[in-house]
Amino acid sequence: MDNNSTGAHFIFNNRKSLFLAIFIGAVLGLGVTFFIPKNYLSTAIIYPYNSHTQNNIISNPQFGYEVETEQLLQLLESQTMRDRTIEKFKLYDYYDMDTTNPEWKSLLALKYIKDITFFRSKYLSVVINVTTKDPQLSADIANYQVNEVNSYRESIFEENRRNQFNNIKKNHDKSKVKLELLKKTIYDIKGGDEGLLFNFIESLNNENYDSKDFINDPRLENLVEQYIYELDNYKIIRNEQNRMEELINEELPSVYTIDKALPSFKKVSPSMTINAAVGSMAIFLLVLTLKLVLKKWNTLKSEEA
Repeated sequence: MDNNSTGAHFIFNNRKSLFLAIFIGAVLGLGVTFFIPKNYLSTAIIYPYNSHTQNNIISNPQFGYEVETEQLLQLLESQTMRDRTIEKFKLYDYYDMDTTNPEWKSLLALKYIKDITFFRSKYLSVVINVTTKDPQLSADIANYQVNEVNSYRESIFEENRRNQFNNIKKNHDKSKVKLELLKKTIYDIKGGDEGLLFNFIESLNNENYDSKDFINDPRLENLVEQYIYELDNYKIIRNEQNRMEELINEELPSVYTIDKALPSFKKVSPSMTINAAVGSMAIFLLVLTLKLVLKKWNTLKSEEA
């Protein structure tokens, strides 16, 4: 109770100085606001696709699920997207980066991450916020993220699908060469009648067909068995190659754009209210501390005397 009373008396006795400190702090905070560059925010909202093929989306049109949202966020936050954006808008010039400084890329990345943010909303959409000193630049960067993430995703899928297609085509060519070699060997043994092998394969489904009419040489047994196996394998690989070729030629679905970014000429920072409050609190605490130190000093001097 005595401490509270003493503290209250101290503030009361120095009320003029403290109120003046609050006033001066508020004025300084407001004054500083006019020297801080204004920042403008633009926002774009997108939903991820729910499939990687157009046919699936046509038959089942809906937004993506949580896993698609997380994948889309990962693409947007990737270093590749960051580098593309920096190069597109020459952000190293915008931030006045000293490229002779070995750390300039790291410093630029920190500024980028601070001003260009992505987060998942509770509705599983992805919100893109861009804050810069130019309203139009903020909108352009936000919309660029929407458009460029599609191109980036397509390049990833294209490379993976192309590699897979090339592997399948390589297996297809190997199987075809093996078939031709087996066929030639069989025809050499049969005396060169090339029509017989096709007729034999087609007749195998006939229960009344006697394979002895074709396999009339012991050397043919193993060769024909290998040929039938390789022919089935060849058909499977050929179908897979045709399917992959269709997928490569099919366009990938784009993200769903809910809100495109528009230039907003209402600044989001600096705030006069916040700066005035921070200035008032800072000067108030400074004066209060000085008063307490001065009081303690006078007390010590009195005790010493």
